[in-house]
Amino acid sequence: MFICRDMENIKILSRVIGGLFYYHPSQYETVGINAILKLDHSGFTQFDTTTAVISATDPHTLSVWHDELFTGIGEMKAPPWGSVYLDKESVVFGDSTLHFRQFLQQYGIKFEVNHNEPEDQFGLMLMVIASLIEDNKFDAVTELLSIHLLPWAPHYLTLLQQAAPAGAYRELAELGQAFIMALAQEFNAEIIPSKIYFNA
Repeated sequence: MFICRDMENIKILSRVIGGLFYYHPSQYETVGINAILKLDHSGFTQFDTTTAVISATDPHTLSVWHDELFTGIGEMKAPPWGSVYLDKESVVFGDSTLHFRQFLQQYGIKFEVNHNEPEDQFGLMLMVIASLIEDNKFDAVTELLSIHLLPWAPHYLTLLQQAAPAGAYRELAELGQAFIMALAQEFNAEIIPSKIYFNA
C-alpha cells in the first residue's frame, strides 16, 4: 500500500490528489499544486509516477484534456459528480448532492465551488476529507467514504480510465482508484447503501 498511517501525509495526499481532479491546470500555480509537482520524491511510488507524467505533459494538451474530462465541454463519458451515478434521473444537483450538502453543513465545512458546480465533485470530496482530517473528525471521514463517495467513485474512476487519453489523466484515474481503496481500508469504511441512491 502506498499510503502510510501518518494522518498528515494522508491529509496532504487527499488535498493534492483532490486538487488534481478539480482544478484547471492554469490554476496549479495559484493553489500550490505546481510546488508539489516539482518535488523529486514524496515516498509514495504511484503518486510520484502520476505527478511525473502530469509534469511532463504539454500544458496546452493537459488543459484540453481537463476541459473535455471535467468541465463538460463536449460529451462527458465520465462525469465527475456523484449524483449522475446515484440519482434516479442521473442529473447533477440531485438528491444525493443535497444529502452531501447537509453532511457539509453538519460538520461546518464551507467552500466556494467554480461556476455553480455541485459539491459532490470527486476532487472536492477528497479535499473535504483533508479538511476533516485536519480537524481530527475521523468518524466523519468514514461516514463520507461509506455513504457519499464509495457507492459511486470506483465506477466513475473506471469510466475515467476508459475515457482519458493515455497519459496524465488516465494515470490520475488509476491513482484515484488506488487512493480511495487505501482510504477505505485506513478508515474501515464500507459502502452503506441509502434509499436515495438508485444507480450505483
